[in-house]
Amino acid sequence: MAKLEKINIQDIKTKAEKKDIYLYNDFLASTGYVAIKPDDIQRFEKWDLNEVFVEDNTSLDIEVSADFDKFLREYKVFKKIYLNVIKKVKNNLGGYKNNNLVNINELNEIIDEILDIVNRNLSIVLQLLNLSNLPKTEEYYVRSLNVSLISMIIGRAMKFSENRVKKLGLGAILYDIGLVKVPEKILDKIGRFTPEEYAEVKKHTVYGYKLLKSSFRFEEDLAMISLMHHEYFNGKGYPRGLSGNQINIYSKIISIAHAVEKVMKPMRIASSKSKSDVHKSTFSIMLEKSNEGKKKDVSLYDAVKEIIHSANTKYDPNISKTFVSIFTVYPIGSIVLLNDKRKGLVFAVNPNFPIRPVIKILSNENGEFINDGEIINLLETNQLFIAGVDRDNNFLQEVKSKILDPENEK
Repeated sequence: MAKLEKINIQDIKTKAEKKDIYLYNDFLASTGYVAIKPDDIQRFEKWDLNEVFVEDNTSLDIEVSADFDKFLREYKVFKKIYLNVIKKVKNNLGGYKNNNLVNINELNEIIDEILDIVNRNLSIVLQLLNLSNLPKTEEYYVRSLNVSLISMIIGRAMKFSENRVKKLGLGAILYDIGLVKVPEKILDKIGRFTPEEYAEVKKHTVYGYKLLKSSFRFEEDLAMISLMHHEYFNGKGYPRGLSGNQINIYSKIISIAHAVEKVMKPMRIASSKSKSDVHKSTFSIMLEKSNEGKKKDVSLYDAVKEIIHSANTKYDPNISKTFVSIFTVYPIGSIVLLNDKRKGLVFAVNPNFPIRPVIKILSNENGEFINDGEIINLLETNQLFIAGVDRDNNFLQEVKSKILDPENEK
């Protein structure tokens, strides 16, 4: 990529007209084919950005389809596959805590199945990450699956060989296996951890490394996944405070995938609460702490925002760039608000023009749900643009119940 020029937000109109605009060096945020409007600058400011960068176009290998009916048909098929894979992961990993047995051949078959659906339709896979109302009892298995899934998407985009992508996926699905060695009385504790208890929780990284080396006989680079997945790019993670290239590349990828899962967790389990949820363990509270105040309206958009804001500090900037290039600023499944007050569902992206996705209109100007809205490729119009991400959780649930996941299909 050619050298980029840094410019202040205030100078965008004069210095970036008809140029592509990037965030944090390499994140394409706006294309020169669309005129810059005051609303665009305001959106950058809302993201707490003081400066951006300009350079020529780049390209991404993502298929663009404006066929919403095809999107829905394939989503429903892939959803069944995904839910079935969750059951397989649960059957495979569920007994480990009791009998220390995992069928690695079966686990490799699961990885092959995950990679197959990623290769067949990436857009649908990204939509699957928006699924909610999943049983809380399956949270660990869903998290393990999704971290593996996201990690393989990143590895694939980084041009890893297929064997290396599978290797990454296998390590990722077992990245948190060390938690089985943390005493249940600590993980299930109600109330604040003592310093000693919190130190024991953080040991799950070391426990996981030892398990992957001894029980699973993994090679060093795979075993390091468990040891290093809480290390930060700036050296402020644990257990060893490593930084930059001291951190295993697989671990840096999985660190991003884990962060995405942590942001998305409240959405996934928000509607599946039981009476026992009022007695959450300290460990559960600790995992959810960073999402306080967002439990009803988090989305992939928030996950992308977290990675962008923490690139260069928590996460490797180059791997973060790759993640954002695939998930984009307005990810698949986002409900966006247009400048004419209508709402739409993002179901396809234009890789070189991430702020101009393809959307299905799902409301009128008054925000009322409609089922027969038009399909708009924002790249093909200069009259419409995205004014923001819709935060109306009631509307999102209406979209899910009437369009994506009708009750009679559950």
